[in-house]
Amino acid sequence: MSGTDAELLAATTAGDAEAFGCFYRRYEALVLGYAMHRCANASDVADLVADTFMGALGSAPRFADRDGDAVAWLLTIARRALAHQRRSFFRRQRLVGRLASVPTFSADDADAVEGALDAARLAPALSAALRTLSTRDRELVMLVHRDRLTPTQAGRVMGMNPNTARLRLSRARARLRDRLTDVHDRPTPKINPEVKHVQP
Repeated sequence: MSGTDAELLAATTAGDAEAFGCFYRRYEALVLGYAMHRCANASDVADLVADTFMGALGSAPRFADRDGDAVAWLLTIARRALAHQRRSFFRRQRLVGRLASVPTFSADDADAVEGALDAARLAPALSAALRTLSTRDRELVMLVHRDRLTPTQAGRVMGMNPNTARLRLSRARARLRDRLTDVHDRPTPKINPEVKHVQP
């Protein structure tokens, strides 16, 4: 089944389960990548993916097709779900039970997720530098460089207009470069605005 995000979500609102299945498959990798960079373990990753798509299912009637895709809309739901997950760990099991199609991990899948999380921790200098940024600036950098959003899309997730998002991102990159230079006592590779990920 094909169609624009707006068409799939409109069909979902009308009760078409196949349409939402198509939407889920279209964005499963995006949401999984977002979760893997922010959750502490494989179980939390699976819960956040499930929570995000359950939120998308409930919010489908309110989706507005302003920009041709649902990337920023969906990651805004993911960001709110992550904040709620961190406040209410006990809520995860109830949410898993409400979503029949919650993704599950085999032992090999769980090992792969844990391995990716471990790999992300192999850059302590970068992690320390990111922690020196404000919470909003750090999230903006992660949305652009780890989740591959454009600055405009990331700004929408964060509730910023495009100009503000680009300005804050530029300043955050500069502070990050300065911090890494201080830590390593050598120039740090530039963060190319055209590259959508952070090089450790």
